[in-house]
Amino acid sequence: MKENASEILYLYLRDHGIKQNYVARKMEISSANFSSRLHGRLKFNADFALAVAKALDIDPTIFLN
Repeated sequence: MKENASEILYLYLRDHGIKQNYVARKMEISSANFSSRLHGRLKFNADFALAVAKALDIDPTIFLN
């Protein structure tokens, strides 16, 4: 897991105009849970990275070492 994985995701969402709530709904988690992981209050782990990548249809290696 890259140390700045949450920052990479934040920038990806910002640059592509994607709302956090949209991704949370696609992942079937609460927007509060998604936000907590994005902002470091909860752990951004490999399972979360893979789920985000699947929801956004992107390559998960952007988050992984």
